[in-house]
Amino acid sequence: LYQNAMRDQFKAQNPGMTFGQLSKYTSAMYAEMTPDEKQAWNARAEADKARYLHELATYVPPPGFDSKGDVIVPPPAVFGRGKRPKLDRDANAPKSNGPTLLIYR
Repeated sequence: LYQNAMRDQFKAQNPGMTFGQLSKYTSAMYAEMTPDEKQAWNARAEADKARYLHELATYVPPPGFDSKGDVIVPPPAVFGRGKRPKLDRDANAPKSNGPTLLIYR
C-alpha cells in the first residue's frame, strides 16, 4: 500500500526513474520510516485485507462465473503457438488487496 500511495509523489520528484529504480527507492524510504509510521501503514493493510475478505465472502457470482469471478469455460483447444486467449472476469468480482509493501534487502 505504501508503494502504491507514494509512487506518484516519488515519480514527480524523480521523473527519470525506471519502475525498478522507483521500487528500490520506495523500499528504501519505507525502511527508513519509524516503527510508528510503519504501524500506520500496516493498519491500513490489515483494513484492506479485511475489506477484501468481506467482499469475497459476500460475493455471489453471476451465471457463467466461478467464485473468484473467472469465466467458466471448457478447456480451450490448442491455439496457434501455444497461446491461449485472455479469459474475461466478472466486473463485480472483489478486487484483490495489493501487496502490503515491497521490501528489498
